[in-house]
Amino acid sequence: MGPLLDVRPLGGDLFAGPGGPPQSGTRVFGGLLLAQALVAAGRTVGPGLAVNSLYAGFLRPGQASSPLEHEVDRVKDGRSFSSRAARTTQNGAVLLRMEASFHAGETALAHQVPAPDAPAPDALAPAESWFHGAGQDPARWARAFLGSHPVDVRFLSEPPPLSVRRGPQPPCLAVWLRCRGPLGDDQLLHAAALAYASDLFMLSAALLPHGEVLAGVGAFFGTTLGHAIWFHEPRRADDWLYFEQVSPWTGHGRAMTQGRVFDRSGALVATVAQEGLLRRREATAPAPL
Repeated sequence: MGPLLDVRPLGGDLFAGPGGPPQSGTRVFGGLLLAQALVAAGRTVGPGLAVNSLYAGFLRPGQASSPLEHEVDRVKDGRSFSSRAARTTQNGAVLLRMEASFHAGETALAHQVPAPDAPAPDALAPAESWFHGAGQDPARWARAFLGSHPVDVRFLSEPPPLSVRRGPQPPCLAVWLRCRGPLGDDQLLHAAALAYASDLFMLSAALLPHGEVLAGVGAFFGTTLGHAIWFHEPRRADDWLYFEQVSPWTGHGRAMTQGRVFDRSGALVATVAQEGLLRRREATAPAPL
């Protein structure tokens, strides 16, 4: 994961980041845009501030083979909060706009919901083992969502391309995630790595009650429209994080999915929400948004 988050300053508030693994064909993975934009924005705030929230709108697809540029606008620097806006471009085209808030942290009231009672990740089989001998379509899904990303995954139950063989499933998906490679102690990099991984499976949860999957296996094309994360507690993305996702609504070609992220100790470290586009392949070409 570390090399994908290597965002370098170009001067002023302009940063450059490498292209990354394709998610579908030659398209760059949306989670990479999100992660790099967050790193760029975070490099412009003062010490002692940590990201507490972000919202990003995905405007058009990019190519995995080309580098990315991130331009940061220092919207506000207050006594305890800083606000940043970032624009990610590739070959002059705007791919993503992001707004992020950074907070110094305060001593105040605290509570959280109980952590789910889930089996430990060490007790679960590696994600790839589910797909041995499963057939061509599930293998294609595994290459898109597992093989091309620097993230270790443990599914608590059958992965989507296997479970939908039995028909429609509840709109819920729970996984353990861990980024590959150490990330050091920079909490900005851990937040960015979590942002990257949070974009992997949310639309998959929305397709489960319709018996469909992504990655060219089913009849639907999917892409992220808007993605929001609220960061609650410090976290290590190079250790296991439990990510539970549920889709409360899908309609009019769009899907809403919500998620909660817990660490091994049971601390609620982040809350995620995503709106995505779901479009039948045979009805309309997938590229334009």
